Amino acid sequence: MSGAQVAILTVILLLETATAGVPLQRYEALLKQQSAPTDEQLGLYDENDKVVQLSVGNFNETVLEQNHGSLVEFYNTYCGHCRRFAPIYKQVAEQLHSWQDVVIVGAIDCAAEENNGICRTYEVMGYPTLRYMGPGFQPSAKNYGQDLKSQDPAEIRGLLASILVADNLTSSNNNTYWPNFHYVTENDSTSTIFEGLSSQREFVALVYEPENSTVGIETALFLLQWPSLQVRRVSDLAAASKFKIDPTSHQLSIVDRKGEITPYTPAEQTGPAYSETLQTALRKKNITPRPEKAEIQHAPVAAIGEKAEHNEILEEVHRHKHLVYQADLEQAIRTVLHNEVPKVNEIGGERLLALQRFLGVLQRYNPLGFNGHQLLSKLKDYVVQFNQELTGKQFEQELQRLEGQLGPIYSSTHFVGCTGSSPHLRGFSCSLWTLFHFMTVQAAENEDSQDPLEVLQAMHGYIKNFFGCSECADHFQAMASRRKIWSVPNKEEAVLWLWAAHNEVNQRLAGDDTEDPQFPKIQFPSEKSCSQCYRTPGSTSDNIEINWNKDAVLSFLKNINNPQFVSRYGVQQEDLLHATAEKMRQKRQISNVFSDIDMRMGMLLYAFCIVMMVVAFKLFAFKGYRKKPYGHDLLGKV
Repeated sequence: MSGAQVAILTVILLLETATAGVPLQRYEALLKQQSAPTDEQLGLYDENDKVVQLSVGNFNETVLEQNHGSLVEFYNTYCGHCRRFAPIYKQVAEQLHSWQDVVIVGAIDCAAEENNGICRTYEVMGYPTLRYMGPGFQPSAKNYGQDLKSQDPAEIRGLLASILVADNLTSSNNNTYWPNFHYVTENDSTSTIFEGLSSQREFVALVYEPENSTVGIETALFLLQWPSLQVRRVSDLAAASKFKIDPTSHQLSIVDRKGEITPYTPAEQTGPAYSETLQTALRKKNITPRPEKAEIQHAPVAAIGEKAEHNEILEEVHRHKHLVYQADLEQAIRTVLHNEVPKVNEIGGERLLALQRFLGVLQRYNPLGFNGHQLLSKLKDYVVQFNQELTGKQFEQELQRLEGQLGPIYSSTHFVGCTGSSPHLRGFSCSLWTLFHFMTVQAAENEDSQDPLEVLQAMHGYIKNFFGCSECADHFQAMASRRKIWSVPNKEEAVLWLWAAHNEVNQRLAGDDTEDPQFPKIQFPSEKSCSQCYRTPGSTSDNIEINWNKDAVLSFLKNINNPQFVSRYGVQQEDLLHATAEKMRQKRQISNVFSDIDMRMGMLLYAFCIVMMVVAFKLFAFKGYRKKPYGHDLLGKV
């Protein structure tokens, strides 16, 4: 045998040895990977923000049965609407940071699997959802906090102020920081407004608050950190004039313990402006706010190795922008099963039917290995047995049971083709599109099913009932109706329908705040990836409608979604997947290593070995016969 032949056999043996089994410790580590995502891009807030980061580990102890209220945003990292809202919410948290003794501003990421139970308990049906939970709050049936349906900072501030004053006036708690929200009346005087106050309170500020305004409430909350000042509201004109307040010119006044009244005019009629005016006046009197606890906050810094790996992935994707990656397909499936579905509290009626259809399609056309196919088959059978209702918790428990029984499922724990150039970009939504494109192509290539709507119907049902971005789901349903999704005539047209729909979404979101600057939303495929897909070269420029060659587009989509061409770049446990055609060819090479001459030589060597064994046997047998003693037998007879 030649050196090359020996090398090939050695490689084959090594490949087979590597895939023969997984050590117990490694197996246990892989099992843990199935239940905890390693995607470090989750979360829209960090230590640099004033937003309190909530999770299953600290939610109850931070929010429930406290002497302060909590404004909580339930969000989903992958939701584009949440990403657009995040800078606004950061602004709200920054502005309301001085209110923290009365209400904290927090957020919990429902895209994190560990938080499934919290988001399910609070029946969060859309993202972002803002809820206020007051002092002593405990969730109960139909009481999961008070919704704030606004995404404007000033409106949020006003709504929260109204809720806080109602909370304060109708309930009691032991929080000494709560302001006195009762109105000053005409019967009050410069002396009575100090009654009951500690000697630390040197001044009382009077704020004129018109009807349907919260400017006085907000001002009181903004000045919680100033222990020398008590803020009171006044709405009665007679009472206001008594304290030198004129609604048209001097809307504020400060009263000291000597009874002296000083009126002030704020720059504008807002809580922040009123607060700033009063703070400036106090500083001139050498009065300072209560010092805050020093908080050393550090932005999370990725390890050098992680940054290098991330850059390598980006370079790979930039080189092959048209490739479909196994890692992305798996991340889409994993997020759907471990996060999207379990968050839904009650799955019944149309929602249950949608889940059953989705799992049926996923079982038939998924890209997973043997364990993954087994998981989806058993999970589908489990869900199908329910006729009325299934809970998200039941689904989650069965999923965990099956994964514990079957072993590792996913060969990768991170995105590749859907990796963003920075955290919070691309990710799950990108991978979900990739998965549905993949499944429409697999259905088109499958002769067993003739239903052209098989995948599209499953996709529509999933997005409508389970997709975490409610705004995206609404857009998709409207587009599906406009594009007549239910009239698609055959499976190949289903592939093209989804392709055209995705391009429409790309066009709508091009230039959006959620767009990754390194991966702009273009019409796919690009002319560079598929020049044959364009009947008119150069038609991708602005204001020129693309004249697509749909036959070429269909061929292109079938090609890149061919399971044999799906890239395994970035896959960490390839032994969990089915062998690729290349690996199968390597294994079959053992029968092709030898040439015809090699085979004939091998037969001759085999025959020669047999002859030599026979000759050797006869020689040893004859030699033994010659040496046999004949003088005595074994019994000693002659």
